[in-house]
Amino acid sequence: MALLSALLVLVFRLIDNRAQAFSAASVLISGIALTGVVVSLTFQAQQTKAARDERDRSTHRQMIYLTMGDRALAECLEPPNTPMPFERYRQIIFANLIMGRWYAAYQLGDVDDSMLRYTLERHFRGEVGRAHWEYGRHDWLRGAIGGRQRRAAAFADLVEESYQAAVNAGPAVPAADYFTDAGTDLEPPELITDDSQSERGITSPVGELGGRLELVTRS
Repeated sequence: MALLSALLVLVFRLIDNRAQAFSAASVLISGIALTGVVVSLTFQAQQTKAARDERDRSTHRQMIYLTMGDRALAECLEPPNTPMPFERYRQIIFANLIMGRWYAAYQLGDVDDSMLRYTLERHFRGEVGRAHWEYGRHDWLRGAIGGRQRRAAAFADLVEESYQAAVNAGPAVPAADYFTDAGTDLEPPELITDDSQSERGITSPVGELGGRLELVTRS
């Protein structure tokens, strides 16, 4: 009788241990599934925000393009901080679009610090690039440095650092000296795409670096 009782106790303990094990496994699986749902929802939210931001930027670009071609529409925007010819105003607006493109690439991590420095070093050699930053640097620095995003503040710091280095290096190249009148009747160079290179059996020597540089410099 005592032996039977002992066996029954042992059986119930094994059943209880297995039940606890199954219960623990069930909790673990449920936790993993819940984590997957949370990650998926977070990713979807980020994708939705990115799509919304891109739509807003696209709308903003279209509005800017319209104002660049129509002085009457440009007068609907805020007036310049200092009066300037409309042609110079158009140049500054376009330079700001370029800067905004670099900012977006830097925010996304497509461009690192060294690539951004290299691009800005070339950009600030020119008169228009410096004129744009002189005109709008206060707004850029106030908006980025005073904001909550460290990446935005880092971008503004790099641009300001590159601008100061360019100013200390010497005067800017005047816009009038960018181009010459010679060769205006020449045919434009052939655009070599990846497909055409493949058809010709040409391997690009630039590789990933060239792709990243093209991403930065493309407006």
